[in-house]
Amino acid sequence: MKKTFLFFFMALMMSWNGLKAQADYIIMLDNGSSVTNAEYANMKRGAIKLMEQLLACNTRNRVAVVQYGTGKYGDTNGTGEPLIYIESDFTNDHFTAQNFERRLDFGDLFNESLALIADAFNGAGSAGIISPQTALNNVQPLKFVVFTDAERNSGGPDGSYLVNYNNTTYSDPAAFEMAVKFKTIGAQFTMIHANTNSSAAGAAASIASAGGLYTGGLEPNVSDPDYGVLPRLYYSRPNGFSVGQPEMDYWSDLASNICNTNGMGTVNFRYEPGECIQQPSGIGGYYNLPPGATLVNFKLELIGLQNGTVFPVPFNPTLGVGAPNFYNYYLQPSDFAAALSGGAIGEQKFRVSMIYLYNGNYEIAYAWNNYPFFDYDITMKCPHLRAVKLQTEEKIFKLTPNPTNGLFKVILNKEIKSGTLEIRDLTGYVVYNKILRDEKEIEVDLSSRKEGIYIVNVTTDKNEVYSEKIIKK
Repeated sequence: MKKTFLFFFMALMMSWNGLKAQADYIIMLDNGSSVTNAEYANMKRGAIKLMEQLLACNTRNRVAVVQYGTGKYGDTNGTGEPLIYIESDFTNDHFTAQNFERRLDFGDLFNESLALIADAFNGAGSAGIISPQTALNNVQPLKFVVFTDAERNSGGPDGSYLVNYNNTTYSDPAAFEMAVKFKTIGAQFTMIHANTNSSAAGAAASIASAGGLYTGGLEPNVSDPDYGVLPRLYYSRPNGFSVGQPEMDYWSDLASNICNTNGMGTVNFRYEPGECIQQPSGIGGYYNLPPGATLVNFKLELIGLQNGTVFPVPFNPTLGVGAPNFYNYYLQPSDFAAALSGGAIGEQKFRVSMIYLYNGNYEIAYAWNNYPFFDYDITMKCPHLRAVKLQTEEKIFKLTPNPTNGLFKVILNKEIKSGTLEIRDLTGYVVYNKILRDEKEIEVDLSSRKEGIYIVNVTTDKNEVYSEKIIKK
């Protein structure tokens, strides 16, 4: 292994020369038995949302999903040996990157899984790589993003190990052997860790590279290139991989800490998912151009999650309402005519592209929806939502007047013993919230807010969500 890794080291250093802006990201997913299927769904959603941000941050970035465990998912017994499943080679195609499912189970041997990834880079092959894809063609600076709930070590052949299975001695460099080897050649580790055990947190934080915001405890390792350096790219998830309302920008904020932009234009948007094409929401966000660039136009596309089909959606957004670089557009059912006639089915995602002229060349920046709670943006029919049910078929409140200059009333026509009233702008920012207790009318003042469309949500004590739109003139 030492000679193999030395060759690997030399090859990578040569291939990375002059490619510091873009990166190859390995998204590692812990498939151990402590990750339930429900939590795996949250992990997958978070990984996809993060990959979307990384691919949009720099169009030359690439991602590869690698899942690790010690047995095949659906089998009755584990192997007791490290296994990895490589979903695809590095790619910047979103449909390829997000098209994966759980493959493994039982234990999670992180250190040994890294050794298998080194084998994939070398093209040496290994019995522990059980996917049809057995090689990884890494030609850009390498960054690992690890989703795990692992202990430092929990014993047993199918146990949970962040450190070397054969050497678990506290603070021994050999315990972190493979992570140190990768870090020595310049690879970066980001650890997203759903575990509250202090020794597990210390080990995972020690594996994490310098950067981010974490300044807590970490297990010392004198061989670590980041030895003694804080903060670290360690992200604690004590409640699991699902994000909540206060964490609306969690994945985009994380991506900004580990993605080097190419200095070109950027665009983002937010769309509140869950509605069908008969009742679409508004879509809006912010764009930034490099100095001297000229905006040409925006493009909106619908991407099918089942087959990757792409359909154009008419898109003529309003620019500069409330902010110089803000854009928004209120979708209509007729905007989906081309998709319907073309045979689009099932769940879909939006992709916004911005075309601009810079130094005599036409350039493009694109974005996926920065709304973290759903796997899709819109469907070609009305489904039950995967998180909460959006009650579009029943109107339990009305807004008057609508449009409004700022002052309006929320009039409830259904008794709500307790609940919340929340108003958000199209970027998802909360501009108003109130606890409801048997009120029938609530007066709201948005006079100080910019013109545009706002989403009014009423949530009952049964976690039923009712939504309406208010237009601020």
